[in-house]
Amino acid sequence: MEPSPALVFLLSMLASIVGTLPFGPINLSVVDTTINRSWRAAFHFSVAAALIEIPQSFIAIRFNPTVQALLQHNVWVKVFVVVFFIAIGLVFFCRKPAGDQEKKRKIKENDFLHGLMVSIANPQAIPFWIFILAFLKSAKYLDISAHPPLYFLCIFLAGVACGKLLTLLFYAFLSQLIVRRAAFVSQWMNKIIGVILISIGLFQGVKEVMAQ
Repeated sequence: MEPSPALVFLLSMLASIVGTLPFGPINLSVVDTTINRSWRAAFHFSVAAALIEIPQSFIAIRFNPTVQALLQHNVWVKVFVVVFFIAIGLVFFCRKPAGDQEKKRKIKENDFLHGLMVSIANPQAIPFWIFILAFLKSAKYLDISAHPPLYFLCIFLAGVACGKLLTLLFYAFLSQLIVRRAAFVSQWMNKIIGVILISIGLFQGVKEVMAQ
């Protein structure tokens, strides 16, 4: 029996929330944007990231077998993931905290475009959705074929975007609370984010080496 639209939306939204909660370049960039710029800038960034999640999850649906084979057997894809995390982490770690004048200047920057660029460069989203789709199918919660009905697909993708946006805005909200209660955190946030990203990259690299 075909699942109800409400169930499809709920499952895709919950899956998107689960995929966004772990520390990664996107949610850590939201934290950085909130602290060093403003909540409005983080909102624009988050909307862009949520929109990019739509085509990424669609690629996982439409080209699941092809993408899965590419990710499993192409060593350069795995190398790119490791280098990407370490490089972004080093950028954060080496960057100096923004002063008041620099914050004012950064507010004028295009945070929506920034969100698009960071999200497009994030290679983790497509394999995550391939895993989620396989899990939902094996657990008999939801089975999305390569050619699902249009309304079915639209509901699923809407849930994906909503889950991404809500989780990123939750990170932005928490960041505001932290800064208000401990102003010194903003002075160390770049290094904290950098260490987290570098650690993720190194962990990914060690895991791939051990798997060989």
